[in-house]
Amino acid sequence: MRGILAAAACIPLLALAVPGQTCRPARAADTASPQSVKWVDWAFDGGSDLAEVPEPSGLCYYPPRDTLFIVDDGAPDRPAGLYEIDLHAKLLQKLELGKDLEGVCYDPVDGMLYVADETGEMVHVVYPDGLKLVGSFQVSREFGGKELLIAGGNGFEGIEFIADPQAARGGYFLLLNQDDPHCLVRVEVPDVQAALPSEPVAITAYWPLPPINSGELYYDQAAGELWVVHSWMNVVQILDIHTMDTLRWEVLPGCAQEGVAFDGQGRLWISSDSGGISRYLPPGTDSQH
Repeated sequence: MRGILAAAACIPLLALAVPGQTCRPARAADTASPQSVKWVDWAFDGGSDLAEVPEPSGLCYYPPRDTLFIVDDGAPDRPAGLYEIDLHAKLLQKLELGKDLEGVCYDPVDGMLYVADETGEMVHVVYPDGLKLVGSFQVSREFGGKELLIAGGNGFEGIEFIADPQAARGGYFLLLNQDDPHCLVRVEVPDVQAALPSEPVAITAYWPLPPINSGELYYDQAAGELWVVHSWMNVVQILDIHTMDTLRWEVLPGCAQEGVAFDGQGRLWISSDSGGISRYLPPGTDSQH
């Protein structure tokens, strides 16, 4: 969601202390990964104004075609939509759907795309070939018999598939709720081969987040780390996926980061809520373009 602090989002914070959050130093395993430290030092390697997607939000990489899927959250005079682009930011296909799209992820187990719609706590299921809408389901606002997600507030801003062999369908979803309250919620993957659920899907767990604006989720499966991108402050909160403890905070390049993904060559892609998409390389890497 484009906010009144979008201009302020372009001023990075080099350090951030959040009451109630325990930050630990990076582990040796973290620092061994090229995707774990000093993201702000990654080098800009080009980008596009992405004119076809005026207000890009969620972003994910699609390995089967080496492409990116991106959502536009729409406006009163413009429908929301899901877009596929190649790694030169060329538009390949699009699908208009939903009301306020904020996140997209790929589930490699069932091969579907799942799109978070902030309006009404909805998730849309889309078959990538031809961008065919399979259907939609609503996420319950309740947890433990009480209302957790407040109706009418700022809702889902991100969605990510978390591979887990112990889960019933090979994994589960984490959804990022932007406000009312600031939190992550877990939702089990529905059986898309059967009829999609007509009743709201239950929240099976939740974790509170610091009360600052957030805009995207990204899961680094190799490191077992979940990124929560706080886009107004240009920082990412990195969590241990097993304990959900905060491991560290880091500064991200760019500003108003509403979409984050890595392609098959390890390049970092960031889409900005203020418009456009950018590509970054690790320090010391030569551009291939």
